[in-house]
Amino acid sequence: MSKKPSIVDSYHISFNTYLIEPIIHEDGIYSRVYDKSGIIIVARKPIYIIRKSCILMGTSYRTARFLSKRFFGNEKHKIPIIISHDYGMPCVFFPLLSPTSPNNVWVGLHAIINIRRLKDSTEVTLKDGRELVLPFNYSSFCTQYVSASMLQKFGTNQRLILKNEVPT
Repeated sequence: MSKKPSIVDSYHISFNTYLIEPIIHEDGIYSRVYDKSGIIIVARKPIYIIRKSCILMGTSYRTARFLSKRFFGNEKHKIPIIISHDYGMPCVFFPLLSPTSPNNVWVGLHAIINIRRLKDSTEVTLKDGRELVLPFNYSSFCTQYVSASMLQKFGTNQRLILKNEVPT
């Protein structure tokens, strides 16, 4: 029998974070975080965790969105963002709905090892082997996954350009 996850007041995103989804709790919307260590319930909405994690990593959600829009263009709304660069690698998260939607799920690009089409949903396999069925269209999920992959490649290339332009 698995133990019931405890509720925490704060959480920040890292490469140990795999997916953040909203859940209804008695006094509002909380987040269920799929993490390397298990499942964590956070007494905050997913967008709050995203925003605070950006700040903790030295940027802001607004700046992260601005940089993504500069890459993708202003017409794309469900844009992935770079939360941070750890060890030169961008930590990219992508939304499955509009980031302002209370039903939006945030997925860590680094956490996905497989994506499968189900009848009306998508099954993702996380890097720890957990399989989650998400109530989102497979084609839409794949589009978001590809966009996040493109942003990660762009972010990595930008870091390499900066590194190579710095005199040693």
